[in-house]
Amino acid sequence: MPHAVVVVGSAGGVGTSVISALLAEYRAATTLGAASWWVDASGNDCDIELRLQGRGDPSLLRSELGTGLHLAAEGASVVDTVEEVWGNGAVPVVDAGARLLTSLADLTDDVLVDKVTPVIVLNVRPDLLNRARPFLSEWHKAGVLERSVVVLNNPIPLPNQASLRTLLIDTVGASVAAVVGFDYEPVLGSGLAMGRVAQEKFLPATWVSLQALAQATQGPAAQ
Repeated sequence: MPHAVVVVGSAGGVGTSVISALLAEYRAATTLGAASWWVDASGNDCDIELRLQGRGDPSLLRSELGTGLHLAAEGASVVDTVEEVWGNGAVPVVDAGARLLTSLADLTDDVLVDKVTPVIVLNVRPDLLNRARPFLSEWHKAGVLERSVVVLNNPIPLPNQASLRTLLIDTVGASVAAVVGFDYEPVLGSGLAMGRVAQEKFLPATWVSLQALAQATQGPAAQ
């Protein structure tokens, strides 16, 4: 069974919700089926259920691909949220919002250490990369960075992004489990629907990145 995944953004607007939802969708389509759940534990108002066109039982809406769309209980810890989903026989991809520091206590909990893959979403903007460095240092000190997957996401077209990506990979690449880059995807950049029909219009590079992220987050037993 693939690992549960906890996705944390380095700042608001880097694409944490979108990346986490797409990973859950990819797992639903390729391996887990209805056992793949996307969980909103961001603490923010989120439109992913609308963009994935959730339907069916109001207690657990599902996307067209079958992904369960679950809202975490208000104030629940990441540990409690993951355990709740496990208790329902599902495997979560948790959108933990932009909480790099406050999520560390959960990610170092014995319950999650060997069963959850942390994912950090970064934007290749120089200011955001620099602001993320102190948080990455704390993850390194806590022993979490080395088992984490870093996603370098480009939600908008940016000049010189290749050089910035190279800089970040040089900085953290040796310290993390994997680095996966997502180039700008016009379908996602529209801010509109991102369900099955929209996904069929993704650029080939987006699918390559999704496959790489899915493989990197499976966990040692599944790889």
